[in-house]
Amino acid sequence: MSNEVEFWEVHYSTEAEMRTFDPGNAAKELIQFVIEARANDVFITDESDRVSIRMKRLGRVELLQYLSKNAGRRLQNHFRAVGGADVTDHLHPVDGREVIELENGIQVDVRISALPNIFGQDLALRLFYSEQALLDLDQLGFLDYELDLIRRLLDSNGGLLLVSGPTGSGKTSSLYAFLRYLNRGDVKIHTLEDPVEFVLPGIVQTQINRRMGIGYAELLHAMMRHSPDVLMIGEIRDANTAEVAVRAAGSGQLVIATVHARTVAGSIQAMHSFGVNPNFLANSLSGVISQRLVRRLCSACSTRITLATTPGELRGGPNGGDVQECRSFSIPIGCELCSDGYDQMTCVPEIISINQAMRRGIASRLGTAELAELADANGLLSFATSARQRLWSSLSSVEELVKVSPESDIDALVDRPIEMAAPVI
Repeated sequence: MSNEVEFWEVHYSTEAEMRTFDPGNAAKELIQFVIEARANDVFITDESDRVSIRMKRLGRVELLQYLSKNAGRRLQNHFRAVGGADVTDHLHPVDGREVIELENGIQVDVRISALPNIFGQDLALRLFYSEQALLDLDQLGFLDYELDLIRRLLDSNGGLLLVSGPTGSGKTSSLYAFLRYLNRGDVKIHTLEDPVEFVLPGIVQTQINRRMGIGYAELLHAMMRHSPDVLMIGEIRDANTAEVAVRAAGSGQLVIATVHARTVAGSIQAMHSFGVNPNFLANSLSGVISQRLVRRLCSACSTRITLATTPGELRGGPNGGDVQECRSFSIPIGCELCSDGYDQMTCVPEIISINQAMRRGIASRLGTAELAELADANGLLSFATSARQRLWSSLSSVEELVKVSPESDIDALVDRPIEMAAPVI
């Protein structure tokens, strides 16, 4: 990288440096650095007297550099210009997209979103690049018996499979892995996406066009005339889309769709909130997968500790051993191969296959709390159970898993014994 813009050092660019500042080169250097750091999000944000550049890696935001207002604005405007976004409109949110080719031949698909803030704007860049491998089911971080549950849901004869979780919880990666699993050449698969993030050979992929007023509902109605066996809907976000998805699932298609909700019960309640007929929903819903992402411990440097008989005592121990008996788990250390003891993100799920008892509860429009209790009694693999299994298997740390477990008390997470998933009926 050039001396003018060194993105691995945090510094404040002065106006004197502007003579050598090239926003085009700076943009490529920034993208190259972020890719090498295995991050996917960049934020270029106006502050009171400067512009900050941050990236999001393994779920954590890291400061890369400060630029002067002048340099920062030029860099922001460069990304807006190459992405086809209006450079002059700083009062409204704008979106853009551009493919940037780096010197090593990697093509980076940059999705650009600009949002006004009190000092100017916050420019968010989401990066997708050809070196990113599409993940298979067994690469998402699900444990073996969780994969068995998911495969059973995907192999079912039709029905609606909901995938939920907050933004950044890995739903898109899961959806593409599900499609790759189903794409065996003997079924016709259609997708509705906003946007299409990866091209999958053998699958008919359609992108939403909001600027032209073409949304999920309109395209979904048309798609039903193309005799799909499998439908993937990027997101159910309105009543019309929800109704068509439920009716398609009830008529024999396998419909896989995401919905913004935090839990299995919340996902079902979200569908109720769209006004879907509760009887239709009860009869068409086959399962729900709600998920979170946590940082995975680096296998090269994580250290195993064992709970001693005296509370508060911990003694170091080697990796391996029977975690169920010695009640030991691993903690992050940090080395040159990882970031603070973690090497990548991994999935923690909550999964249920809908049985007759759940169908009756859904048809009765039980509230979220009542649905959660009913699910727990009818085969729910809970976040708490998934978190404990990953703790004792040394896949992640207490600090990470306590964030996704409803048992936010560390003692409750550590002290309770491992529970295997309840059988799905």
